Amino acid sequence: MPSYVYTAWFRDELAVADDEDREWPACFVIEAPNAAEARTWGDHLAQAFSRRRGTETFVQSEVALQDTAGALAKLPTIPVGHEATDAEIGW
Repeated sequence: MPSYVYTAWFRDELAVADDEDREWPACFVIEAPNAAEARTWGDHLAQAFSRRRGTETFVQSEVALQDTAGALAKLPTIPVGHEATDAEIGW
């Protein structure tokens, strides 16, 4: 099954507006049949995280088909459909 690097962007609503870390990315790999399913599942997980936290707003996401060798091999890998925990993803 193909692997896609999923990146979600969040905004920390408790941070001051000019804080350079107010918006931050989270990246992990999703194994899915295609990019659309990878993005849909990643968005599901990111939005659930945002709801649980209550202080982090989900802003946007993107996916890219990638060779997950090298540095990308260190990213958490989540199969589509798996309700990964926060610890598994490493938010």
